[in-house]
Amino acid sequence: MVESIWEVFQKLAVRGRPLAAAVLFVAGGCQSRTVASPASYPETVSHGRAHFGRDVAVPSSCNAMVNRGLAELIASGTRQDVDNVMVCGVAAERTRFQRPGRYGPHHLTTINAPLPDGETVRVQVVTNDDLDGVVTANAGDPVFAYGQAYLAHGYWVAGVHDVHCSTHASADNGWIVVAGVKRPEDCPAR
Repeated sequence: MVESIWEVFQKLAVRGRPLAAAVLFVAGGCQSRTVASPASYPETVSHGRAHFGRDVAVPSSCNAMVNRGLAELIASGTRQDVDNVMVCGVAAERTRFQRPGRYGPHHLTTINAPLPDGETVRVQVVTNDDLDGVVTANAGDPVFAYGQAYLAHGYWVAGVHDVHCSTHASADNGWIVVAGVKRPEDCPAR
């Protein structure tokens, strides 16, 4: 019986060999983004798939340096999603509901995020109701988020989604904090 690269990757990762799994996954030609220090990630298993999720602390306060990764993403002009980006700011308006699509219902919170160059930009933070629960903010609420960032267009300069426990190998555990309340509260460990 010939196993697919993905099946071998899952077995290696579940058996506590995440570095070997990551090497095999990348060498096997699978589409993957940067896998930073996979051997140091705690392992989680979700929906029968092996995932790695490192917990990252929420900063004690929001300042432009928290948004350094966001500023680098904007300056790069990349069209690829980038894992493990932190943003913070103040909700510009009340959270909006997005009609359910392929991945279920979502909520969108627009924040004004300060950048290290002194500029303030609008960023959309998207939560998945099925994975995060319903997360809403009122205008003026402080918001922190950690997840997968992307460049946007129009009203927003960028966005962050996947603010939930890791669902793919290159991502840390994401989160969102609105007015001091963190979602998810924690993610499964080994």
